[in-house]
Amino acid sequence: MTKPSEFSELVRRPSVVLVCVNRRLKMGEPSCAAGGSEAIADAMEAGIRTERIDVKLERSICMGQCTKGPTVRFAPGGRFNLPTRLSDVPALVAELKVLCGVKPADDGPPLLHLLGS
Repeated sequence: MTKPSEFSELVRRPSVVLVCVNRRLKMGEPSCAAGGSEAIADAMEAGIRTERIDVKLERSICMGQCTKGPTVRFAPGGRFNLPTRLSDVPALVAELKVLCGVKPADDGPPLLHLLGS
């Protein structure tokens, strides 16, 4: 049986949120971008920025879940959120706030990822 102290070591604080924005070249093939992942990434970035959550968001290319996506993953070691819908974003942002905490108010303006600006 896992003791509480052992359990806390198993649950890692995410340092990055990965959102797949890969679009396949062949028309009609499933991809995260075709499923709306760019809007999901935009909404998650806005939520992270507004709530000042201490985590980075990276738009990534394929994570190998094209038929199940759009894919969002908390890393390191986090689960895949499949499929992720735009309506899932508020709950994911709330979960990140609990897992990662918030930046102090005097931390300056949040940094934007080049692909997200």
